[in-house]
Amino acid sequence: MLTVLKAQVKDTVPPLNFKQNDFPAFHLRSTYLPVALIALGAYANKEEDIINNQAIKLERDEALPHFRTHIDDYMQFAPLLAGYSYGVAEHPDKLWIYTKEVLINEAIVGLSVNSVKRWSKVPSIVNGSYNAFPSGHTTQAFSAATLFNDNFARGNVWLQTASYASASTVGVLRILNERHWASDVVAGAGFGILSAKLSEIITKGISSRKTHKVIIDP
Repeated sequence: MLTVLKAQVKDTVPPLNFKQNDFPAFHLRSTYLPVALIALGAYANKEEDIINNQAIKLERDEALPHFRTHIDDYMQFAPLLAGYSYGVAEHPDKLWIYTKEVLINEAIVGLSVNSVKRWSKVPSIVNGSYNAFPSGHTTQAFSAATLFNDNFARGNVWLQTASYASASTVGVLRILNERHWASDVVAGAGFGILSAKLSEIITKGISSRKTHKVIIDP
């Protein structure tokens, strides 16, 4: 007879002995904002009545024509590193879940961003190559900020504000560095938040299945 029993799964350190509330709660409404940002960015590639890419670029050229910095290349990972630092200090029990979400998120970001860049064929502001949309740096920054918030900053407005402010700064710097159109950055924020939410759903599903095992009775 097959008997399905609940059991703790023995795994490598740390053990997969998770409670339901160890995982960030998922609600469908959490996808509304990222989907809206992606749609807005895509719309702005064709129409300029909401986001005027050319006008924003002109303002940038007039105000900061020689602006250049590479800090955004590093800041995109700041919320990710903050998550590990905060996790080690305050919530070491959550680090394994967080790591799995990070790995899945990075796979989703890499696949989705590169695929959309090839499919959308939006000309780059830098050299005209058709790989502008969406901004990969912004996607990375917002996905990392979302994972940090959902795992370590729930109920802490200051941490939430700081992480998303850091991610937003990356997006602004991509525009000021003349690496992306404003619409690329807006969509990148949406892709980042959405990819983080998807990684949380996938991680929760995998871990839930691993808390069951099948025992065959003689």
